[in-house]
Amino acid sequence: MNDEIHDDTDVVRASLDRVRRRASHVVRYFYAHLFTHHPELRPLFPAAMDDQYERLFAALVHMVDNLRHPGLTAHLERLGRDHRKFGVVDEDYAAVGESLVAAIRHHSPQSWDERTEAAWLRVYRSTAQIMTRSARRSLVANEPAWWDATVVSHRLHGDHTAVLRVAVTTPYPWLPGQYATIEHPELPGVWRPYSLAGRTSDERVLEFHIGRVAEGLLSNVLCDHTTPGQTLRLSGASGSALAPPPGTPAVTLIAAGTGWAPVKSVLDTLLARRPAPRIRIDVVARGEAHFYDGAALDDFLRNHPYLSAYWWYQEPGEGRMRAAERLHTHLGARRDWPEESVYLCGPVMFVQETAELLHEHGLPEESLIRDPLPASVKQRGHISHAEAFLDPLPVNWIDPDARTRALEVPLPAPHTAVGQ
Repeated sequence: MNDEIHDDTDVVRASLDRVRRRASHVVRYFYAHLFTHHPELRPLFPAAMDDQYERLFAALVHMVDNLRHPGLTAHLERLGRDHRKFGVVDEDYAAVGESLVAAIRHHSPQSWDERTEAAWLRVYRSTAQIMTRSARRSLVANEPAWWDATVVSHRLHGDHTAVLRVAVTTPYPWLPGQYATIEHPELPGVWRPYSLAGRTSDERVLEFHIGRVAEGLLSNVLCDHTTPGQTLRLSGASGSALAPPPGTPAVTLIAAGTGWAPVKSVLDTLLARRPAPRIRIDVVARGEAHFYDGAALDDFLRNHPYLSAYWWYQEPGEGRMRAAERLHTHLGARRDWPEESVYLCGPVMFVQETAELLHEHGLPEESLIRDPLPASVKQRGHISHAEAFLDPLPVNWIDPDARTRALEVPLPAPHTAVGQ
């Protein structure tokens, strides 16, 4: 983002803060304004708009909160390219910008002035320019707006995580650590991001891991209503949290939940290098039954006996945060972080908390690989937008205070599978 936009950041943030409590009204006004003035844009949006209301405001807050983040430009470029799958064209951005400013202005009658409007317009125009340029580059490069992918297998583990394999008919370029958004035929217009867990022995077949989200639209359909033979749509691959560069001597891979998916693909890449780096793996789940892909990790360990792997989960009868405490104590006891590279993936709060811990114990900033732009935190369903933003839903199995408490308890033996 350019210097002029950086100068507008504080004005735009203050303006958005003033309407956060009225988020649901702002978003509904935005869509009413947009569809009234540009009814031709209504087909670009899902038929059921309830989920869209919350997602729009969450995306807006996320962008404004990260206006000075170095990863924002790449994030917007990905969004611009990705929006081709909706049929969005350059002219649509101007219409959206008009309605967005109208909605913020309408809900800020006491504080809106010429300076605020000018700041919003500059920020939005700069954002739209980045997105439209990226979409045009994608079009010139003959990149499809989406790829059709046929489901070839579907395995639901423990009613909470699906391992999905799909076959594409045209080459699908991607790198280990990246993700794609997926659309299901039962939910046209609803796209959600899922990490690529790798290819199978058939180069055309891609694997995704789908964690069920309570009251989630697409995750539940992908878990419960997806069968071999169905055709899904995939966006182009995105994400810059890629495997450590060749020549990296030692790597620790840390995965929580379906964060195992990108870690699995990165692990495949590391093991193919000659010589392979020294690799340690920490996999975290809410309980033992949530290790949905344990057989794959067992295969890695059996075929590569120099790997070290640790499983962390809540034992029966112990407190909800004990797995996090044990993991934090285990990581904090290591003294070799200055020489390590770490690939970290999982729920937002887990990643943030673990990253802080690792840096406190000597891991250099440049040695940590994670999504460079923090994801917006998922909100509860069926509560007001004001409640969701003023009282975000915590991640119930990672405790921000676990690090402190971990220093007060002894270290139990972790659940390990170590090949030497």
